[in-house]
Amino acid sequence: MSRPISVEVVSSHVHLSESHHRILFGDGHMGTVRHELSQTGQFAYQETVDAVGANGEAITLRVLGPHRKSTQVELTPTEARLLGIDAPLAKSGDLADAQLCTLRTTHGTIEAKAAVIVPKCHLHLSDTEATSLRLANGASVRVDVVGDATRVIENVVVRVHPTYRARLHIHSDVARDLWLHSGSHIRVRDIQS
Repeated sequence: MSRPISVEVVSSHVHLSESHHRILFGDGHMGTVRHELSQTGQFAYQETVDAVGANGEAITLRVLGPHRKSTQVELTPTEARLLGIDAPLAKSGDLADAQLCTLRTTHGTIEAKAAVIVPKCHLHLSDTEATSLRLANGASVRVDVVGDATRVIENVVVRVHPTYRARLHIHSDVARDLWLHSGSHIRVRDIQS
């Protein structure tokens, strides 16, 4: 078992491509950084967008930076159902089966094709941390929640980068189901094949 690793419950959000950012906020708009995130170089903008489903329902999402190559909308299963979107459970960045939604601000609107996913639980690790745990980028692991009750999270995707800090990222539906909160802790139990 590994040392305890902090859990972060990540709110649903959107990553925008540069071109979509310009359409939604205007040419020359740089965005206002609201706060830095735990992963080095990642931040939340002050700006938000409305994600609108085919059924006309909408939710407001915070924009995270920096820009991505492709726009990506990360929702919980509950939110996806509310919007009438059949969003796949996928690794962040895997948009092969991602679904469509409309993104809207007071400045502009876009049809975000192949953008909406439900993100898989994922474990951020630096190169050094991954080496000490004998884990490779893309591995799938099982983790135990630290506490009195036995709680296990299966099929957690390992993401390794030199700038990452050890954190387990989960969305709020998982947090609710397992009675977790930011600041809870997990330990890596084993690698799943």
